[in-house]
Amino acid sequence: MSDIIWGNGNQILSNDSFEISVTHRKDGNKDNYSDVEKIRITEADVPGLPQNVAERTEEVMKSCLIDAFLKCEIISRDDSGVLSSKVSHSGVGGY
Repeated sequence: MSDIIWGNGNQILSNDSFEISVTHRKDGNKDNYSDVEKIRITEADVPGLPQNVAERTEEVMKSCLIDAFLKCEIISRDDSGVLSSKVSHSGVGGY
């Protein structure tokens, strides 16, 4: 089972990555996660966010991710510290 973190999107870094303010961490996560993490989206289930990276613009990313409460299922962390993750909209107070 993969590690999971939740929080609000706070900055767009590219058409496939963003920063998240981590507010919740799954009990039993194998790794530790900072209060702010960089996320590279490998898969997305976020309303309005295209699956095709080429169709994502900064404006679309901002409207879909900034201040949205998101669930990130961690796949890996690269050498620069960026987390590859499946990202989904978690809803208000929903885990």
